[in-house]
Amino acid sequence: MTNGISDQVLRNTHEKGKISSSSLNFEPKSIFNEVEAEFKKEDYIFCDDLGNEWADHITFNMQEPSISFIHSKFGETSTSASNLHDVVGQAIKNLGNMYFTPDDFMLRKKDKLIKTYNQSDIIRLRQGNRSELKNHLCIIQRNPQLYRKCILVCSFISKNEITNQFNSIKKGKKVKGNITQLLWIVSSFVHAAKEMNVIPVIYSKP
Repeated sequence: MTNGISDQVLRNTHEKGKISSSSLNFEPKSIFNEVEAEFKKEDYIFCDDLGNEWADHITFNMQEPSISFIHSKFGETSTSASNLHDVVGQAIKNLGNMYFTPDDFMLRKKDKLIKTYNQSDIIRLRQGNRSELKNHLCIIQRNPQLYRKCILVCSFISKNEITNQFNSIKKGKKVKGNITQLLWIVSSFVHAAKEMNVIPVIYSKP
């Protein structure tokens, strides 16, 4: 668990914000907008949210090279396990999809690649050239250095709070049931990702 991502991403007031038919971007104070700004160095940023989604955002980096699935969840700071359960469940369910072929990606995402987001003017391919996407995916996947990351962006988790609670467990101290649930959920995510040779990352508040 890390707070290495910009604090601004985790201090926003909503997940996507208000979206109208004329919206070109997600609202400035939304997690979605800040995630796109945070990962602007990626060659491709694709918003896959809604419908048959694999992640909220999928990014491709030609230089590293890497494929990242980003799952974002907004909520007030809490040690409740329910929010984390939801986002981890979504992430684990889609780990297998991280091993798509270029043909499979282009086929399964063809409609989203040419359509805008949820009756707005927000283009789903937030960054990158659609005409070069398939070729670039082929190049990335042929590279033996390719690695995959599954990233959770959780505004409702405080790293310091969770670390303190987990340290109490290590010391054999009694903690509330929801803390034990949190530990189990985090462990499940980490183990599931590593079994798929995927790097697990959780961004939280400090």
